[in-house]
Parts: sequence; structure tokens; C-alpha cells
Amino acid sequence: MNWAGSILSGGGSVPAAKASAESWINMVNELQRGALSTRLGIPMIYGIDAVHGHNNAYKATIFPHNVGLGVCRDPRWGRCYESYSEDHKIVQAMTEIIPGLQGDLPANSRKGIPFVAGKTKVAACAKHFVGDGGTVKGIDENNTVIDLNGLLSIHMPAYLDSIRKGVSTVMVSYSSWNGKKMHASHDLVTGFLKDKIKFRGFVISDWQGIDKITDPPHSNYSYSVQAAIQAGIDMIMLPENFTEFVDELTFQCKKNIIPMSRIDDAVKRILRVKFVLGLFENPIADLSLVNQLGSQEHRELAREAVRRSLVLLKNGIDNRPLLPLPKKDTKILVAGSHADNLGYQCGGWTIEWQGLGGNDLTIGTTVLTAVRNSVDPSTQVLYSENPDANFVKSNKFSYAIVVVGEHPYTETFGDSLNLTIAEPGTSTITNVCGAVKCVVVIVSGRPVVIEPYVASIDALVAAWLPGTEGQGIADLLFGDYGFSGKLARTWFRTVDQLPMNVGDAHYDPLISVSFVGLLLLSACITVFAEAKYIKYKDPKQPIEARVDYLLRRMTLKEKIAQMAQVERTNLTGSVMKKYAIGSLLSAGGSVPRDNATAKDWVDTVNKFQKGSLSSRLGIPMIYGIDAVHGHNNVYKATIFPHNVGLGVTRDPELVKKIGAATALEVRATGIQYAFAPCIAVCRDPRWGRCYESYSEDPKIVQQLTEIVTGLQGDIPPNKPKGYPYLGGKTKVVACAKHYVGDGGTVNGINENNTVIDWQGLLKIHMPAYPDAIRMGVGTVMVSYSSYNGVKMHANHDLVTKYLKGTLGFKGIVISDYQGIDKLTSPPRVNYTYSVQASINAGLDMIMLPYNYTEFIDIMTSLVKKNVIPMSRIDDAVTRILRVKFAAGLFESPYADLSLADQIGCKEHRELAREAVRKSLVLLKNGKKPNKPVLPLPKKASRILVTGAHADDLGLQCGGWTISWQGQSGNNITTGTTILGGIKSAIDPRTKVTYKKNPTADFVKSKKFDYAIVVIGEPPFAETKGDNLNLTIPAPGPSTIKNVCGSVKCVVVIVAGRPLVVEPYLPSIDALVAAWLPGSEGQGLADVLYGDYGFTGKLARTWFKRVDQLPMNVGDSHYDPLFPFGFGLETRPVRRS
Repeated sequence: MNWAGSILSGGGSVPAAKASAESWINMVNELQRGALSTRLGIPMIYGIDAVHGHNNAYKATIFPHNVGLGVCRDPRWGRCYESYSEDHKIVQAMTEIIPGLQGDLPANSRKGIPFVAGKTKVAACAKHFVGDGGTVKGIDENNTVIDLNGLLSIHMPAYLDSIRKGVSTVMVSYSSWNGKKMHASHDLVTGFLKDKIKFRGFVISDWQGIDKITDPPHSNYSYSVQAAIQAGIDMIMLPENFTEFVDELTFQCKKNIIPMSRIDDAVKRILRVKFVLGLFENPIADLSLVNQLGSQEHRELAREAVRRSLVLLKNGIDNRPLLPLPKKDTKILVAGSHADNLGYQCGGWTIEWQGLGGNDLTIGTTVLTAVRNSVDPSTQVLYSENPDANFVKSNKFSYAIVVVGEHPYTETFGDSLNLTIAEPGTSTITNVCGAVKCVVVIVSGRPVVIEPYVASIDALVAAWLPGTEGQGIADLLFGDYGFSGKLARTWFRTVDQLPMNVGDAHYDPLISVSFVGLLLLSACITVFAEAKYIKYKDPKQPIEARVDYLLRRMTLKEKIAQMAQVERTNLTGSVMKKYAIGSLLSAGGSVPRDNATAKDWVDTVNKFQKGSLSSRLGIPMIYGIDAVHGHNNVYKATIFPHNVGLGVTRDPELVKKIGAATALEVRATGIQYAFAPCIAVCRDPRWGRCYESYSEDPKIVQQLTEIVTGLQGDIPPNKPKGYPYLGGKTKVVACAKHYVGDGGTVNGINENNTVIDWQGLLKIHMPAYPDAIRMGVGTVMVSYSSYNGVKMHANHDLVTKYLKGTLGFKGIVISDYQGIDKLTSPPRVNYTYSVQASINAGLDMIMLPYNYTEFIDIMTSLVKKNVIPMSRIDDAVTRILRVKFAAGLFESPYADLSLADQIGCKEHRELAREAVRKSLVLLKNGKKPNKPVLPLPKKASRILVTGAHADDLGLQCGGWTISWQGQSGNNITTGTTILGGIKSAIDPRTKVTYKKNPTADFVKSKKFDYAIVVIGEPPFAETKGDNLNLTIPAPGPSTIKNVCGSVKCVVVIVAGRPLVVEPYLPSIDALVAAWLPGSEGQGLADVLYGDYGFTGKLARTWFKRVDQLPMNVGDSHYDPLFPFGFGLETRPVRRS
């Protein structure tokens, strides 16, 4: 081999009859060594028609047909079985085979660039470009007469999808478009395919495709070469006259008939694909994958494909269903030319180009063998290919299975103007079905004329061309699985109706597109068939297979109900059973009862779950809660510092441990889903949610997304990117929120507009989301805010295109609480619009949280009117089911009390105490540099502890604690106040006086050794926390003045953000930012008294005045009181 860029095996071209994998590899490698021995050693690429499995290879798995991207609009076409459907939307959906062949395209790949994911994948070929399925009268290689809009809307869409998925090559059609041969169509090949839709792989001709540019073929080969290359074809499937082609092309280049730029473009594309394939690194094949050829796993997959491809067209007469058939009976008949013929069953493109008849062409299971495998051993099975009526009557069969259809064919040989069943098929139907109860199975590459025989047939099944695994047909006939297939092409009455496709004015089918088949709705039959095996409940099945199987069984109403998340107070177990609601939540403060125990929570969750499992399909609900700094709704739970404090630690391992502890406590109450973490980047402390943000610096926020692995578990190294993961029953589904830009709103006003350019959004607010997705985060919650005026809850570009598309997120996108209501102003003024805009933007689950019947009704109406496409619903429900399967809810839907002792356990409280210590920032330590105040002495005569926040567990914990807004007091939950921590830390002989707001005279008169002043903000959440002045609330300033003017004082600020402290700073001896430390106030005393040193560094800038805001590190006007990263340190005190 001197220089050929590519070699192919045409249909039936094999190294030897029944060649082994080793024979194929030896042949390929021999040719490849020739290629590598050329001057530049450019490897060749070997092509083959693997159109329904590796159909040229002996013993390979042969899958059901329907592979090409052609949209077959006329079943008279001999290649109609190579088309998925007459409906371009189905063809588009099925381009998902390309990631199967080539691998999933990385999220950051450039559009149009080919991609192949390694040595277990192949370069795919989208074919035949374009309009091949629309030729006049379905004649192969004929003219497709249609306007440009029709071409674009019917025949073109799947090519755009294929290119988006990184398809490597596109093959041009033999056909013409409005009289112009596609192999010579510069406008479509170069102008549209390469230039308009940016295809960067190579364009290849069909077999001798350029020869057929002229009539007769090859009559002016110079013109054919010129026209094809100038049209934009890069590789020519000659397949024989290579020297003639090379000479002719060389001549035309030297004469400047074909410019060198055209040659260079073609070769660049070819080399690009070869490099992408890794051929330069791994040109020689080996035997490492030999065991994959016809493997059991692949045959089971093909068997599944057969089951799902069958369409039940008729089932019984007079409302008496025949299917499923009984396995145990006296005597049954199997008849028909296709019942025991593997070649007929596989069709064209099997071992030979035109296919073959017989059972020795390859390995597989015929329908007859499958029937014998399925029935009871006591059932007698007789086979007769074409019995006469007397034979049938005399044998007194219980029932008969008749398998008839078309003989194998390909391409032009399959063109048919009559579409009748091949003889003796019709006589077999007449003889058998006139004498006994019968099931007729049609094995054909398209609908055929059947109407004259339907009346005599008891049950009718379209089996198409099922391939080698005929057992899949028996699986359904005998009820091991149910029929679920829907027609993807119209079944006509008479051929004179053709072409006739759904939507045509003259549409009058025998059976229409999307005919569901008869789903065996008889309750006894369904229960019988499914009692044995329900695939979506089988944990051994892959998650995606379980999702797909369950999705196909769901009604529209059931799908929509999965998309609803409802507040528990609005539901009962019976409502869950009736509507099959997908998710519940406890909003802030929504509890089973005051001071509810773990048992109260578990009983509540299980009551709702029992209702869900009693619904038709038994899909478990998922229960969500705001566990944002521990399990903060639950009495006696450990309350960790809010994120504003954790950001100070810059300690990913610490937050991972906090996530794991939180998950245990949440699971202890039976809840499986936490609305955490918040990965907002707060750029203005006036925002009422700033304490939910780790930092103003996106890098710190990125670091601390490690909490996701604590909540969910460490994602396995081989887990595909973007897919949700949960590490067992001690973990919870996490939620990255609020997507995106929530921390950058104008003036820090909650739910306001974030005004920033695209690069700024990506640089500041987006970085933590790819990290969370990489960690397998299960859900992403959308922000109430807007981005440059577009509400995030209606932002298709950011939700669908970027989050789901570019970032490859495969989990659930959920709204915030009544988030879609707020798309209009005032909220809910046009709820129909809100539903439409949010769902079409890409939201999958809506936190309603009350009006579920209204939501379901509006959604149903919008889908039925095609305002919301069914594909959008299916995407949403696929994601919801994916998370539920990943969470193990189908295997373990009910909660128990096995983790009850985890709530507020000593280990978790010690972890929270550690987090408090590490989150504190020492802002001032002494009025003179060489005279530090901290650490304080434990032994003193008398000390004063003062301030509203010193002895108030609620103020210390902040918002989102027991109730939504939080509350003051020491009876809301259990924990240690700061005062309690101080009393525990000091020497027993030191007298501690606590007075919330003493006068200056009181302080002076008592002669205290020192005072600890603990003041700050009251609890708040969300909009109620927006604050344009950020002053210390009264009586805090007077407490500072009265105490620090009279005695040495340490001021501790308990707040969710920096506050105005500059006016008081001169009078303060030591100043500590404690943020919102949570339930373990002892952690503060640990550091004040030197058992541990101060180590925290500011994760957000401490401003001087609010008129400086927003002000973040790196800003040109940066002039802080304490800069980002500031924090004094102390060393632990050694005490004897």
C-alpha cells in the first residue's frame, strides 16, 4: 500500500468466510503497516458499514435496523428501514447514537470539531446528506423536490444535532435536490454544511457516488472529479479506480482547475479526524477487545432493543385480548417463512450487502427457537412454514404464531411500488388465521399492505427487522415484558395514498404515527406480566436504563407531578398517592411539631413516602429542607457557623467534615435532600444573604465547594462528568445555589438585578458551579435575581445552554421558593406565563410550594398545545428520576431511627466548636502594639460579660435557625451561649457578672479586671436582612461606650457581615469578628482564653463607611478599614 488515505470493506467484503476477529485484525494491520511505511507514515483509516451492529462480521451482535439520518417520507424507498422515522424530531433524538459510537463530547469542545473518545470508540458518519429520504415516489437515488424551508425543517435538523455532538464525517447522498446532484452541490456541501453550520470533520462521497454525477455513470469522469471536489467533498469512496482518480485530480490541480486551497482544506479535515482518533499514536490494532464480538452483554442489549421496538397493532377481537399468550398449553403452531430464518430476521446489510436467507450466516436466535425457549416444556410446538388450512384444523392447536414479511434487500433493490407481503406470506395468514386463533408478526423494513387481512387476524405485531436476538419477540408475546413501542412512521391503507406522512392534508392511515400499540391494560394481564420483573426496580440495571424504562411508562400527568415540589403542610399521604407528587419540602420553620424528635420527623417523612409508593408506578418522593448550617430546622441539632465564618477558615477538609456531619443529622430525620451549599459570591455586605456566602473572592468559594463531597460522598474516579452521585444512606443530595450572580445585585438588594458583563459573570460568580458539578452535585437551585435585566428563572441561555449544555450538568435544576411566581410584577399576575417561561428556560422541578393542582393543570394545557414541548418534560423528568435512582430511593424509600443518635451528638458539637475557633478573626489586640489584651487571663477577681448577644443562643445562631428568620432566646434549641462558654473556661474562683446593657457608673463602681462585650445584629434571612446603613443595632453602641470607656474591654461582633465599627475602634482594646458562630459558643471562649490561638483571616473586606460599597479586593477605590486577608494571630497559652 503506497498512499491510500482510507480503505473500506463494502457490504460482504471480508477477509474470509466466517472470518474471526483475529483474521480481521491481521488484514487491517497488514494494510496499516503498508501505510506506515510510506514517506510520512500517515496511518490509513479503515471504514465499514456497521449500520445495525458490526453486521459484516460473523458472530457479531446484529441489532434491529434503523440507523441513517435520512427522514424517510415514502416507505416505497428501498432504504426506508435505514431511517428512524418520517418525523425529523425522532430522527434528531436518535442522533444520540453518535455519542455511543464516538463518546460524549466534552463540555468545552468547539462546535463542529470532530471528537472520538479513545480506542473503544469509532469515527461515526452522519448520512446521507441531505434529503435522501424524500425522493419522488421513494425511488432510490432519485430527485427530492422540496423548497429550502422544507429541506431545512424536515431533512436537515438531525445534521445540526450530529455536528453538535462532534460527528467526525458526513456522507453525501446519491440523490438530487431540485435537480442538482448532491455530490455536486456546492451550495449545500460547502455553503451550508461547512460554512453555515460549521462542520469541521470530513465530507465523504457514497460508494462510486461521484461516478453517478453523469448519466451514464463514469461517462465523463474528469467532470465528476472536478464537480465533486469543487462542491466540497473531501474523501472519495472510489472504491476501485484509485490510480485513475489520483492522476485526474493531480492533473486538475496542476492546471488550476481545482485550487490548492480546496485540496488543503480536504486534507486538513482528513488529518484532523485521524489525529482525533489517535491513529498516529495507536495505528496497529490488537486482540484486547476480541471478547466483545457478540458478547452476552451486547446480545442482551439487542434483545432489549427488540422488545422496545415492537409495536402491537391489534390485540384481540370483541375486547378479548389474545396477548400475552399462555406459556403452558397443549399444542401450538409456529408458521411462516420468517419464523425460522435468521437471515430474513436480520434483513439487508447483514454479512452480505443485500443480506441472505438461512440460519448459517451468523449466530443468533430465530423467532421459532425463542418461542420454544419461552413456553413450558410440556407445551408441544409444531413448525410448518406454509401449512394448509386442513392441517391447521386437524391438529386442534390452541393458538398459532405466524411470522411473515419481506425478503432481505438493500438500496435500489428494495424499491417497491406495491409493498405487499412476500409470498407465501399472505396464503399462510389465510390458511392459519382462518382456522385457529392467531398472532401475526410482520418482519419487514417498513409498513406493508395488511388491511385486507386484519379482520381475520386476532393479534398483529410489527417486528420490523429485529436482528439476531429473536428472543426479544418471545419476551413480549408471552408477557415477560409489556409492549410499549409507538409507530415512528404511518401505516398506510393502500399504496396509492403514498407518500403520506403525519400532518398531510390527505392523512388517512390504517394506523397513525405515534400509535401507542395496545399496552395490555387489562389489570390481570399487567400484574401477571410485571409481578415477575419490573426493570426500573432492578438495582442491577444501569441508572440510565432504569430511567428510560420508567419514563416510557409514565403518563403526562405523572411526569408533570414529578416536577412539582410542595410544602409538607399542604399535603397528605392520600394526596401523594393520587397525584404522585415528585418532591416535598419543609420550608424554614416547617416542622412536625414544636421541639420535634427524630421519631416525629421520620414518621412524618414515611407517612408521605407511603402515599408515594402507593401511587400507580410507586415512584418515591424526595424530601428537601434548608440544612444550610447544620440541620438547622431541627430541635437539638448541631448548628454550625454560617458560611460567612467558614470562609475565614479557608479549610476545605473542615467544611467537608461539616457536610458529612450535616448529612448524618439530616438523614437521621428521614430527609434525603439538603438545599445546600450556597456558593454565592457576596460582593456587597448590604445584601441580606451575605452571611450565606463564604467570601467575596470566588477562589475561596471554589475551595469550599468541597462541602458537596461531605454532603454527598466522594465521587468515584470513573463517574461521567455532570452526573449526580450519592454515596449511600448516610449522605444527602446536595444543592448548589443560587444560580447565578445572586451575590452581585445592585446595592446588595436581595432578588435585584446583577449588572455585569459576560466575562465578569464567568470570572466572579460562575467558578464554583463547574467545581460542584465535577463533584457530582445532584441539584442546582436558580436565583431569584436577574442577570442584566433577564430573570434567572426565565434565562434559557444560562440555564439550558450554559449550565446544562456547556457545563454538562445532568442533575435537577430547581426553582427557589415561589421563584417562578416572581417572574411577573406583581408576583403571580400571569401564572401561565411564569410556568411557560421557567420550564422552557430549563427548570426541571418547581418549588411551588402550595398550588400544585393549578400548576399541573396549566402545565398539562401548555404541553397539549405544544407551547411546552414534550421533549422538555422528558428532559426534566429524566433528570429527576436520575437523581432519585442515584440516591437509592427505589431500593430504600423508607427512613428508620438507626441514625437518631447522630442529632446533636458530642462528635458533631466538637466539630462545630472547632469551626467556631477557626472562623474567628482578631481585628485588634491592644491599644499599643506591644501590649496585647488577648489571650485573656482565666484567673481574675471579677470580670464583666455584657451585651445583648452574650447570653442568647438564638442571636448567636442567626437566621435559618429553627425558624426561617431565626429568633432570639435560649430555649429554641440546645447549645452553649458565649456567656456559658466563658463561665466554663475561666478559673472557678473568678467572679463573673453578666449585665446586658450596664451604665458607665455601674461598670466603674465594680472595678472589673476586664470586660467582654458581645453585640451585633438580630437574626434575619433574605430580603429582611437587606441593610443600607450596616450600623450596630442599639443598644450595642451605648454598651460599647459605657463599658469600654470605663474598663479594659474585648468587643465581640456577632453578625452576618462587617458592620460600621470605625467610630468605636479607639475606645476598644480588642476586637473580634465572631460572625454567626452557631450553637457552640464554647469555641469563642477557647480562643479568647488562649487554649487555642486566633488564626482566621478575613474572607471579605471590612469597609470604613457604607458609602464605599460595593468595595471588594482589587477594586480601584479600595480603602478598607481591615483589608481582605487581614487577621491578627495569637499563640495558645501553656498553663501548668
